[in-house]
Amino acid sequence: MDGCVGREKEMQFLCGLWEKTPVACAVCGRRHLGKTSLLKEFTADKDYIYITGTQGLRSDNLEEINRALSEFSGRRERISDVGELFPRLKEICGRRKVVVIIDRLADLAENFEEINAYLRNFINREMGGTKIMLVVCDNDNSLFGRFYYTLELKPMTYLECKGFHPEYTPLQHLKAYAIAGGTPAYQHLFDGKDPDEVIRRQMFYHMSVFSLEAEGLVSTEALSLGSSTKVLSAIAGGAESVRQISARTSLASSYCNKIVEDMEHKGILGKEVSSGASRRAVYSIKSNILAFYYRVVYRYTHMVEFESPEKAYEMARADIDGYMEGMFKAVCMDYVARTYEYKFIGKLRRKDDTVDDVIDFLASFQEGRSTRTMVAACRLYGEPMDRPELDGLTERARKVDHSDKMRFLFSGCGFTPALEKAAAKDPSVRLISLDDVYAGR
Repeated sequence: MDGCVGREKEMQFLCGLWEKTPVACAVCGRRHLGKTSLLKEFTADKDYIYITGTQGLRSDNLEEINRALSEFSGRRERISDVGELFPRLKEICGRRKVVVIIDRLADLAENFEEINAYLRNFINREMGGTKIMLVVCDNDNSLFGRFYYTLELKPMTYLECKGFHPEYTPLQHLKAYAIAGGTPAYQHLFDGKDPDEVIRRQMFYHMSVFSLEAEGLVSTEALSLGSSTKVLSAIAGGAESVRQISARTSLASSYCNKIVEDMEHKGILGKEVSSGASRRAVYSIKSNILAFYYRVVYRYTHMVEFESPEKAYEMARADIDGYMEGMFKAVCMDYVARTYEYKFIGKLRRKDDTVDDVIDFLASFQEGRSTRTMVAACRLYGEPMDRPELDGLTERARKVDHSDKMRFLFSGCGFTPALEKAAAKDPSVRLISLDDVYAGR
């Protein structure tokens, strides 16, 4: 599927700014999140000039600038210095209503340090007499301090990702999201194919697009490739706190903390505060493509590279299912966050910070005038969830120090008639199927 999927709110934001011209805004977000696709969709019915920086030479960037100006003006443009860019933009746009996009500003700044001063001067002093909507894009949100209007693209939600594959079943949607996450560029790579086949052929072949992207993501984004790989491997193996990660990687605690914080800033890791007695920060791999790669594929590297990718895939089937179970729990948490007005949602941890093995997560949410506590159990595969699982959840919930508790059971494999009958009689029990989780938009 081509084009821009979802992003309705972001499009409304840009359309609102279009009515305010002259106006300048920053659009930021890490790579592959669809900044360019969004702006391409936005400018489909508008006059525009699109300039993008490159990582090449000064001459390469000047050539790109002249190409963009020439394409808009209809004649050969020849500026010889970036200082000529903004006066020429003002001249060729005149009183026409035009979107001017400057993409990858950091790459331009690598060759032209002075461009930021020229840009600031143009916005503050020169744009007033035009009808230009200036959009400046980059991966880094440090741009935000210079602009009144800002738009940060974030990964799409699991529900928004349905738009990439309208023909998929809920289980197929879950599998695609478990690998690609909310990154549009990765979702496009599935191209409507069965997710199991994509996993088999794209993740377990060393030179496939997904495999190369997972490896490249760390090498291009991380502070140190070797140390970051060790940290990701440790987290994939169960380490969560900096102390645990440092112990497993043999990296000094201060240096390990620096690597972890850098990867958190770049969206590779996610951070939460433990609900256990320690209240220490715990980390997980936030990027789904990296989570799958390091939790599953990385364990079979020898087989993938030297023996048989097919054999590696077959050997990893149990690990793949285990990974999907974990992603189902994460998506169920997202479902609760989307459906209810919640005050807290997270994993239940014991005093030693280990995760509870019966309650997959709990949440405090508002329902009417009541504040309720949800204790939830999730299962994607296997036999339909039965009455004993409700009884086990009920027993474990008694140890949770909250009143007005509700028990939620999420299932991708259905519910037995006995469980459905028990739930129908008890308003504090709710059964949520995978279809329910993927209902709506």
